[in-house]
Amino acid sequence: MRTRLFLRTAEFLWQEGHTAHATKIEAVEETEKIINLYAEFAEKYMALPVIKGLKSENERVCRAIDTYCH
Repeated sequence: MRTRLFLRTAEFLWQEGHTAHATKIEAVEETEKIINLYAEFAEKYMALPVIKGLKSENERVCRAIDTYCH
């Protein structure tokens, strides 16, 4: 049997970060800052299109209040 790559690995490039903050406001500010940094790098230096968004409840990281993606 031949080993096959996980489909998402073959088709998408994603970055992942996990943080914890005292307030939701601090968490959202940090998340938006970093997601914009990743997006700028991907678009400007790697010529990759980026779609930023908030994942649905079913797609969230376990126990996360919100999960953002790009």
